[in-house]
Amino acid sequence: MTLSIEESGSEFFGGLNLDHQGRYYLAYSGGVDSTVLLHLMSQLRAQHGFDLVALHVSHNLQAESKAWAEHCGRVCELLEVPIRKTSLNLRSSDEATARDARYQWFSEQVEYGSVIMTAHHQQDRAETFLFNLMRGAGSTGLSSLRAKRPFFGAKLVRPLLKFSQVDIVNYAHQHDLHWVEDPSNQNQGYSRNEIRHQVLPVLQTFRPDAIQNIARAAANLEQENGLLREIAICDLVDVKEHPIHPLDQSHALCVDDLGHLTPGRQANILRFWLQSLKLHSPSRKLLARLLLAISEPPAGTAVLQEGGRQFRFYKGYMYVMDATTARQEFSSVSWQDLEQPLGLFENKLMIGSTHKLRELVLAHKKSRLRLAAKPEVSNPKALQGHSLNLRKWMQEIGVPPWRRQTLPLLTMSEAGNDVIIAPVDQQLHSDWVSVDTPY
Repeated sequence: MTLSIEESGSEFFGGLNLDHQGRYYLAYSGGVDSTVLLHLMSQLRAQHGFDLVALHVSHNLQAESKAWAEHCGRVCELLEVPIRKTSLNLRSSDEATARDARYQWFSEQVEYGSVIMTAHHQQDRAETFLFNLMRGAGSTGLSSLRAKRPFFGAKLVRPLLKFSQVDIVNYAHQHDLHWVEDPSNQNQGYSRNEIRHQVLPVLQTFRPDAIQNIARAAANLEQENGLLREIAICDLVDVKEHPIHPLDQSHALCVDDLGHLTPGRQANILRFWLQSLKLHSPSRKLLARLLLAISEPPAGTAVLQEGGRQFRFYKGYMYVMDATTARQEFSSVSWQDLEQPLGLFENKLMIGSTHKLRELVLAHKKSRLRLAAKPEVSNPKALQGHSLNLRKWMQEIGVPPWRRQTLPLLTMSEAGNDVIIAPVDQQLHSDWVSVDTPY
C-alpha cells in the first residue's frame, strides 16, 4: 500500500473511523516514522481543520536527547503544530521502564474523548508478534499492538500499521522531510532490535513477504480477540460483582455464577474481568489454579498469589486485591445525629439510619450508639440479651475471615456491654442501616 496524503486520509478517517473535527495528540520522537505521521496529520489538518498537538518525551538515555528535543521544536514550528515537551529521569534504561514512563506522561496530556496517535507500522507489529510469541503469549499478547484501543478516557490509535517501513521512508524522501536517528535502534542488546536485525531477515529469505504476513496474522488475531471480549461481556451480564471494598480495596466476582459455563469460557471471563479492572493478567499456571478453585472451592483462609496480587475465595465469590496493601484499620466512631449520614473510610462508605434503628434508639435513650471493630467491643451481647460469640456470628452472616478484625460493627453500649446490632458493609444486607459507596 503506497503511503500518500489521500490514502492516509481514507485510512485514518474511514478505516479507523476517526472524527474529522476531533482533537488529536501525536507522539513525536523525531524519528522517521513519527515525522512522517506528523507531516501527514498536518496536511490533513489543513483540509479538515481539526486540533493537532505534538507530544515529545526526552528519556535522557542518549547524549543527543537535548538536540533531538530542539529538532522536534523546529519541525513543529515549521509545520505550525503546537508541541508539548517533557524530560524524564528514569530509574532504569530498559525498554519497559522508558515505555511506561512515556505513556504515563501521555495519559496526563490527553483529554477525555480525544485521540492520541503513535507511528507504529507494519514491521513494528511483526516484531511485537514475534517477541510475544517467544514468550508463549495467547491471542491477547499476540495482538497487543492493536490499531485502536481505549486510553485513559481517550483513544490510542496506530494509523500506520498497514504501511511498511519502506512506504514510510519513501514518503519522507518524497516530501524532503528531516528526522533524527536513534543509535539505540542498532543496539542488539534489546530484544526487539535483535528480532529486527537477526530474526526477520532470516524469515524473509524463506518468504519475502514474511513481515506483511506476520502483521496480517496479528491483525486477524486482533479481530478474533475482539470477539472473545464480546463473548466475555455477554457472559458477564449474568454474573454478580461486588465493587471495590474500602477495607481491603478488593474487587469480587461471583464464581458460582460461572458454573454452567465451559472451562474455556470461564477462563475467558476471568482474563477479561481482571484486565478490564487493570488488576492482573494471570499466567497460565495461575489461571489453571483459579479454574480449579471454581469447581473445587478452597478454604476461606487459602490465598493464591501472583504479580503482587492475591486471590481469595469465600462463599461463592473470588476476591482479588493488592498483596502489599496494609489492612485498613477502623477506630470506633460515635453516631449521635441519626438524621445525618455518617461517612466512614474518608467518606468512601456512607451509612444512613433506617426507621427501625431510630425506633430502637428511642427505646434505649440512655444507650450510646457507636461503630467499632471487633477488638474494641466489650462483652458482646445480642439484642435478645444473651452473650454473642462474634467469631461464630460473623462467620454465619458471611463476613470473609480476613475482614473480621476490622469490619465496623454497629453497637449500642449499655451497662458496660456492647449490644451488637449489625455489621456495616456494602456487601451485607441490613435492616438497620442503609449503605452507599459514592466513589
